[in-house]
This record gives sequence, C-alpha cells and structure tokens, in this order.
Amino acid sequence: MAKPLIQLTKNNTPFIFNDNCTEAFKELKDRLTSSLILCHYDPDLKLILEMDASNRVVVGVLLQLHLDGKWYPIAFFLKTMAPAKYNYEVHNKEMLAII
Repeated sequence: MAKPLIQLTKNNTPFIFNDNCTEAFKELKDRLTSSLILCHYDPDLKLILEMDASNRVVVGVLLQLHLDGKWYPIAFFLKTMAPAKYNYEVHNKEMLAII
C-alpha cells in the first residue's frame, strides 16, 4: 500500500510523486478517515494521548480502548510550531506537544 510513499523518504532518491504515489496516498487517507478506524468518543472507556514533536511540528492522536481490547483513534492533531520555538530543547518540545 504505502511502499511508493516510503520510497520517497529514502536518502538520495529523487522526489517524483507519480500516479502510484497518488494512489497510495489516496488509499492511506481513506484508511485513516474510514469508519473502520475512527471511533466516536465514549466517556466510559479509557483514553490515551500519544504526542510527538519534531523540529517544526507537533502531532498527536487521541486513542480509546474499546471492548475488543484494541486502541482506536478518536482524533488526530497536527500543528506547526512558531519559529521562536524551533530552538527549544527536545524535552521542552515534547512538553509543548502535551500542552
């Protein structure tokens, strides 16, 4: 599925977004937004928030443990950092992701 997209991330590989990449991206997008993956929030179930911060973005996903024992995403989050925050230490960027 995502192999054409993974190839684009390798060093010394020209970035050529061809028809195979377009199809892989569409399939990935469909899978991430389908009803089979995304679930409605249930206040009675356990939650976990997974966050990560890179040099310029903060990303996260809110997951909920369902009765089948699997964690399902409830919401996704992505935000670019202000340039003033680019120089934060890694642990501060991670804390910023949580906030």
